[in-house]
Amino acid sequence: MTSPPPRARSPHRGRDDLSRFQRLQVEHFARADEAKFLWQTQDAYLAKTERALLDRVPVKSSDRLLEVGCGEGGNLQLLGLTPLSAVGVDFSHAKCRDVLHHTVDKSEVVGELIRVCRAFGRVVIIEPNGGSPIVGLLGLLVEAERELLRNSLGGVLALLDRGQVAEPDVSWAQPFPAGRVLFHYRWGLPRLSAWLAGAVLAAERLIGRLVPTERWAYMIITTVKTASGKPVVSESV
Repeated sequence: MTSPPPRARSPHRGRDDLSRFQRLQVEHFARADEAKFLWQTQDAYLAKTERALLDRVPVKSSDRLLEVGCGEGGNLQLLGLTPLSAVGVDFSHAKCRDVLHHTVDKSEVVGELIRVCRAFGRVVIIEPNGGSPIVGLLGLLVEAERELLRNSLGGVLALLDRGQVAEPDVSWAQPFPAGRVLFHYRWGLPRLSAWLAGAVLAAERLIGRLVPTERWAYMIITTVKTASGKPVVSESV
């Protein structure tokens, strides 16, 4: 009996590159980043834009949500969810954000996300768009984020098994989030956020009218897990 072929990884990387990529991710996320958590949840600029982004996640406080790659927990904090003392074997919603570009086998991650979600539960994937100039800049500045430059809507959609999920709903967010660079907690000027956040947000809204959606910073893919592979129509969020 012949053994099955090895699972396809990332075709654009060799073994040495793959090992280096894995080491980068482990080193980058070795410790919880308290400063990042505070920036995400309390900064006058970022907390507001983060809440607006996470408002796209169709989850209620009574839902059982699995977040894959929760980091410091900033997303859950902004969603206003309280951790449950008991975890079930399936979830009414499954979500991952800013995770896929840090993984070696993206299709396996998405497959598990779908697998653990309850039938007719929602699966939400939020990923930075490599076509955004702001995202591209962040990818160049942080080596562990370099995979951002390859992120695309087509690449994420290709990871979804259409036999398991409904036709996905796609939306976009943050046309030109310059404040993410200007007020960055490490190499920006976060202390200015309290005074300039409103002006920067207003400027971003104006610039956003000129930026085509395929250049916006975030892609939000929402779909519904089907039962027994039967197709259903995904509702817009």
